[in-house]
Amino acid sequence: MSEGFTPSGGAQVFLRRDDGPDDDVPDDFYAHHALRVVDHGWIIQPKHSIFVGPESAIVHADVDSLREAMLQERCCAQLPDEPEWVAIGLDRDEDFHPNSTPRDDVHLLVDPVRVTTVAEVRLRREPNWQAAELQKLLQPAATYHGCAIDRVEYLIEGREVDALLAELPDSDEFGDFAAEMRLSWKANPHAVRVFVRHDGPTTVGVLLAAGRDVQAMLEALKDGPLDVRTARNLLLAGLPHLLLGLAESEWLEVKSQGYGLAQRGPGGAQAKIELAQDVARFANGACDAMLVIGFEETKQAGSSRLGSVRPVPLGELDVDRYRDVIDEHVVPPVEGLTIERIDRGNNHGILIINVPRQPPELQPYLVHGAIAGDKTEGAFISIVRRRGEGSITISAKQVHAYIVAGRAYLRAQDPGH
Repeated sequence: MSEGFTPSGGAQVFLRRDDGPDDDVPDDFYAHHALRVVDHGWIIQPKHSIFVGPESAIVHADVDSLREAMLQERCCAQLPDEPEWVAIGLDRDEDFHPNSTPRDDVHLLVDPVRVTTVAEVRLRREPNWQAAELQKLLQPAATYHGCAIDRVEYLIEGREVDALLAELPDSDEFGDFAAEMRLSWKANPHAVRVFVRHDGPTTVGVLLAAGRDVQAMLEALKDGPLDVRTARNLLLAGLPHLLLGLAESEWLEVKSQGYGLAQRGPGGAQAKIELAQDVARFANGACDAMLVIGFEETKQAGSSRLGSVRPVPLGELDVDRYRDVIDEHVVPPVEGLTIERIDRGNNHGILIINVPRQPPELQPYLVHGAIAGDKTEGAFISIVRRRGEGSITISAKQVHAYIVAGRAYLRAQDPGH
């Protein structure tokens, strides 16, 4: 690799050859070894520790150049026999110190072949998924950055679970012991470690972005499949792309455009009824749910999935107007309903309408107004509920049953009857 050029366009990295002071490295950094990220700064290896560099410098480094620099002869090198870790310092460059700067949860791992980012979480017990299943769930977070999940490891006390299982005796004599050990390990705390790679020229910045998204998704999944709470947390954290590929369901519906509530005439009236019906569908369901405006749908294997993030002009996402329409058209009022607008920049954003699970005794929720074909009937009442990713109307028989049950209840409460 010729000096000044890398296939990725990232900065070259060079190992400082001598162990003496360097005019470019602050005196209190001098401890052991240093890597120079050309035009951006230093990655420092304090004595008896790993390399650590400020994010402002290390993100510019070409990954192959970083790997080649670390493969150079050093007195304490673990490469090429063992991989070496590199930590990301989170302070700004002028505040960085290799021994005291807070470090990112995501690390780099350098081996003779490649550089990977490594995300990790700790769980109280065995994960919900096999490693291959979790790898598939996390892959979209890496794909967004042009990366791939290299592998997923489950560890107990620093050792891979598969290796521990392989050490258990197979003979019948130790069968009960092996079964007891397996049960014990299932209940022990597990570390889940995910390795993210890029298969072409790239920079540390790209790998780090992919690793951080995988880390965020790993945190969201550690208690089980995504639900309203974890999906909302990802949206509020500014990570809507981590929901791409998720299927619409009994708890999730997305829209690519606002409802057009500011329209006048029949169009505005229909838009208000449509919004009210979409909320009422969830209110008549049996779980917490959310309606999100700002995603384009796509069809995959016959189901609707989140295909792309499509922020909507903020002027179409007036929180007060949405709340007023819902309160005006849905009866009774939806308990605990919240509406949140997320500014995505460029005067565009995403709107989240959270519909908590409603008390069964308040169901069914009614909507003032109905849509029949291309006509809007404002004086009518409609009753709808969610089923899977679609919706169904509540039948006349069900409505009649609700009325009969209500009358029976009132009759039972009237002691003079």
